[in-house]
Amino acid sequence: MEKQRTISAEELLLGARKESLSRINQSSLRSHGKLWGMDVFSWIHPNMSTIGTTINSFPSSVRWVGNAHDLTSVLESQPELIHKLSAALMFDNSIFTLKNEHLLGIENCVGTTSVEEALRMTKIAAKPQSVLLFTASGENAEDAKNEFERTLNLLQGK
Repeated sequence: MEKQRTISAEELLLGARKESLSRINQSSLRSHGKLWGMDVFSWIHPNMSTIGTTINSFPSSVRWVGNAHDLTSVLESQPELIHKLSAALMFDNSIFTLKNEHLLGIENCVGTTSVEEALRMTKIAAKPQSVLLFTASGENAEDAKNEFERTLNLLQGK
């Protein structure tokens, strides 16, 4: 006969805390050093209600690489952000779906079909003393995060 192991309340609490901390680490803004003179940050599963505040808190212009949903929903609800963005690059849609007023207000708008392609395109608009922000949400966020980190490491020569 197999003996079943019972899980104590303490083990349940420790497991829940570990899972909670893991989710917090994945859904918070992370710094990744420099790329082409830009400060690089990523935010997986960003909080849509605070992303505008975060972008506005950066001291310089922002090149935002994100999935179509994140870019369009934030710019729809917070159109004033176009003045802070010097580039908007979608990594999951080669057809740029922003409204005309957003397209006209952002210097560089590009639609691509991969994170690697979007990151390489940021070099065109790269300016020292600026920010590169990568965001991803939805069901493919983890895959996008992994592609971002792998490509970034290659571009940074790590």
